[in-house]
Amino acid sequence: MNKNILAGLALACAAAAPITAHSASINVDGNFADWGIRNNGTAAGWTPNAGVLFTVEDQSGAYLDPGWGGQAYDAEALYLSWQTKADGQTYLNVGLITGHNPDTATVGNSYGRGDFAIDFGRDGSWDFGILTANRTTTLRQGDVVATTNANWSTGLWSTPGVYDPANSKDVTKVTSGTDVGNATLAISSGFTNMGTLGGTHWFYEMEIPVSVFGTHWQGASPSETFDIQWTMLCANDIVILDPPAAAIPEPASLALVLSSLGLLGLARRRKQ
Repeated sequence: MNKNILAGLALACAAAAPITAHSASINVDGNFADWGIRNNGTAAGWTPNAGVLFTVEDQSGAYLDPGWGGQAYDAEALYLSWQTKADGQTYLNVGLITGHNPDTATVGNSYGRGDFAIDFGRDGSWDFGILTANRTTTLRQGDVVATTNANWSTGLWSTPGVYDPANSKDVTKVTSGTDVGNATLAISSGFTNMGTLGGTHWFYEMEIPVSVFGTHWQGASPSETFDIQWTMLCANDIVILDPPAAAIPEPASLALVLSSLGLLGLARRRKQ
């Protein structure tokens, strides 16, 4: 076979290969040590083990984005990995560090914790919520709920710095939807010495069986791109993680690659 076609095959298959994000086995106990995170008072402490996807936005000052609130409403870092366990099932693991106390009550100018939101396809529609608290008599903490944007409450800001609750688009908590399964959720007690800016932080840790996502996740890796987001009920600060789009194929990507390779082979045979 032509060496150029071989090289093209290798590059095409590499481009189409799904992203892999694996770490050491993660126990859902509210302890981030098995993620490789360290509260050692340095910026390097935020960095997890190799293979864990993450984003960090350690902030200081009253203004966060899109709103205000300082350390008490600061969503600091989000971590993501997945692993296939001995039972043959694949699980999505999510970690969150925040300066927002999970025991914060929603009363007056005080706002409690929000739910995790996942948008498969990155089309602006939030497909699933993972509940961090009891929301209704039937939707309880740890539930995975299939949603549309109409199933979510929104925050206080229509654009950064503009207080406009009636027109906010930032989702915060699930109000309705279809319960499709359960996640394991643990929330730590407060700890200090995280990063260089100080303050008290809390760690949320989740494990979700990917079977609850249906066609959005088939096999050991996601079937399409996705975003995962968390904020508190006012949406003063939002942390969002986007696994690299180039590394996760859209469902038709591999078919396009194989089709292109077939055309290459056909052209070569005609030339001979």
